[in-house]
Amino acid sequence: MRTCFSILKFVLIVAFLNGCSKDELPGYPPVIILKPGSQYTYDGSYVPLGGKLTFGLSVSGSGFAVTNLRVKRILEESTITEIDQGMFISTGGLDTTLIFNKGKALSERWSFFVMNANRDTASLSVTVNLGSGSAYGDIISYPSVILGYQQNTFHPNFLDLYTGITYDHNSVQGHEEAIDLAAFWYITSGKSSPTLTCPAYPSALTYYPEFKNWNTKNTTSYDYYTSDNGLISAELFDNAKNDSLLVAGYRPQNISGLCKYSNPGRIIPFKTSSGKYGLIKVIRADESQNGSMEISIKIQK
Repeated sequence: MRTCFSILKFVLIVAFLNGCSKDELPGYPPVIILKPGSQYTYDGSYVPLGGKLTFGLSVSGSGFAVTNLRVKRILEESTITEIDQGMFISTGGLDTTLIFNKGKALSERWSFFVMNANRDTASLSVTVNLGSGSAYGDIISYPSVILGYQQNTFHPNFLDLYTGITYDHNSVQGHEEAIDLAAFWYITSGKSSPTLTCPAYPSALTYYPEFKNWNTKNTTSYDYYTSDNGLISAELFDNAKNDSLLVAGYRPQNISGLCKYSNPGRIIPFKTSSGKYGLIKVIRADESQNGSMEISIKIQK
């Protein structure tokens, strides 16, 4: 009798599983861990205004691909989404280091949220307190950098924002992992648009198809809201001697890997893949595919 019951139980389980789609099967939540170590910001840290916040994340999808990472800075009066990034990491999980700077709030709660392809989620949070003094850092300035657009064969097309070194289509070979920025010109919504982009932005392939074959495609995020609304003046840019303006001027709520209408006089905050904040001032911008753009750059050291 017990044998018959066991067989019947097995048959019912098999029938249940066969009747379920993959999406209906029970899943396991992803695993998210903050890396330990003195180089990382820990829960309860006291960090001075402008000081660096470094979070090391290790994420496993628990048998499914990791598909989303969301990081929020939660303040008493508001919540700022610093990162909301889609991805598809099928093997090995996500291993990354995220760098930010401490704001003026007495206390910030940092929330880290992940999702896998089965739509299982996990999150954790840490609190960072405001320490005494300030820790704004030094900056590097590049007063004049000229970049050629997509059809320009005279000027270099690609830029390493940290070193200020530019590369053309030939010299960039072997340096792809260093490229943060490129420029092109096109007509969008009936308007002429000198445009800044980065290797990871999908539409950049239209103008620089070689990006498709690069093993490393860096993302540079441009704060188009600040640029479009002229929230930083040329005078403020010129007078910036440390990274306080670079950090405070970047609004992560309105960012893109593409910055359209980068016309002369625009001040454009940006953040690189490696977590460096910076500002670009557009000095000159031609309006043809074989033209070029001249920019001035300030970036965290």
